[in-house]
Amino acid sequence: MTRVIRIGFLLIASTMVLSASVAAQAGQGPRAVRLRGELERRFAEQVQQNLGLTEEQAPKVSAILSRFAEQRREAEQSERLHRVGLARQLRPGIAANADSVAAHVDGITAARVRYALLMQEEMTALDVVLTPVQRGQFFMLRDRILQRVQELREQRRPPS
Repeated sequence: MTRVIRIGFLLIASTMVLSASVAAQAGQGPRAVRLRGELERRFAEQVQQNLGLTEEQAPKVSAILSRFAEQRREAEQSERLHRVGLARQLRPGIAANADSVAAHVDGITAARVRYALLMQEEMTALDVVLTPVQRGQFFMLRDRILQRVQELREQRRPPS
C-alpha cells in the first residue's frame, strides 16, 4: 500500500471516529452533519481512485452509497440508543427492569442484523455496476477502514 493511500485511509478513519463521536455527543448537530458529509466525500474519492471507476460507474456507485448510507446511520443510531438504555439499566447498585433490559438487548441485536442486511443489499446493488474485482476491492477498502475506526475507538476509550 502506498504512503498516499495509507494517509487517505487514516484521514477517512479519523474523520469517521470524530464524526461518530460528535454525532453521539451532539445528536445530529450541524457540525456532525458537516463532518459526516466530509467523510462521505473523502470515502467516495478513495473509492473512485482505488477502484479505477469509469465516468459511467462513478455517479452510479455514488448514488448507491448515498442511498445505503442513510439507512446505515439509522441502524447505528438505533444501536447507540439501545446501548445507552441498556447501560442505564445495568448500573451497579440499581435494580434493573428485566423487560427493559430484554427490549434493549433485542434492539441492539435487531440493529446489528439490519446493518448486516444493508451491507448485503449494498453489495448486491454494486454488483450491477462494478466488476467482481472492483466489488472485491470495494469490500476490502471498506473493511480496512472499519477496522481502523475500531482501533481508533479502542485507543480513545479510557482504561477500565
